[in-house]
Amino acid sequence: RCSVDNRVTRVAWLNRSSILYAGNDKWCLDPRVVLLANTKTQYSILIQDVDVYDEGPYTCSVQTDNHPKT
Repeated sequence: RCSVDNRVTRVAWLNRSSILYAGNDKWCLDPRVVLLANTKTQYSILIQDVDVYDEGPYTCSVQTDNHPKT
């Protein structure tokens, strides 16, 4: 889950160097990864049937006033 506010103009979920979601657009092919929420306050994904191969850093990246943050 990633908390956002009204200053956020763009959002994305990444795993390692791969983009999972950019806004509402799904970039990964894995059908287990789904977008739960993309609202003014929350940007969340769900990974169903998680296993050891899903281990690793997951990053929510946001852009506010042309300044990216993770």
